[in-house]
Amino acid sequence: MQTSGKIIELRQFLRERLPEARLGFAPAPAAAEVWPTGVAGLDRILGGGLARGAFSELVGVGDGSGSAQVLHALLRQVAADGRFLALVDGADSFDVDAVEPEVLSHLLLVRCAMADEALKAADLLLRDRNFPLVVLDLKLNAAAELRRIQGTTWYRFGRLLEQNGTTVLAITPYPLVSGVAARVRVEAKLGLADLARRPAEVVNDLTFALLRSSAAQERDEAAG
Repeated sequence: MQTSGKIIELRQFLRERLPEARLGFAPAPAAAEVWPTGVAGLDRILGGGLARGAFSELVGVGDGSGSAQVLHALLRQVAADGRFLALVDGADSFDVDAVEPEVLSHLLLVRCAMADEALKAADLLLRDRNFPLVVLDLKLNAAAELRRIQGTTWYRFGRLLEQNGTTVLAITPYPLVSGVAARVRVEAKLGLADLARRPAEVVNDLTFALLRSSAAQERDEAAG
């Protein structure tokens, strides 16, 4: 009942509040094919940023992987651009106290306790079409929850992205999402000492490995 109640509240919020807010969204440049993340190393490996209208996956293995730092950098980039981001927090782990109030004003945070609840919330956001950028954070959800996600879920989400042009970043503890435009692993071993460092310094120390890229695969096939 608790999960159903949260989804109903989200549906009502989208219905009542966002049709007016939609007019305040800065339009995306027509020629833009990527969404910069604000993380130079990640944007470089992605060819400029997240592919617009597609799924990208950021894999962060273990604690201190750096995925949270990437998320915060992305939110700051979105706020600096005068745009908005919807974050579906699959395990209710996002620390709002670590983000400046003016940046938080550009965020719709959907707190969830389970992966299936997060997927339902993401489905509503994708169908609503008010948010051009959605982050689905499943990094801290239990492996048992993630194993129950059916492959058809990603296929359905992919069809929605084709229809409405929404850009989605999924943050996961291991490769999980099928049909992604790009899959990148963030590699870091952050500890308590890093909490005292400036966020920009920590982000600059992160390293990234490209695990999958549909664009690179298409180039290889064309060359072959």
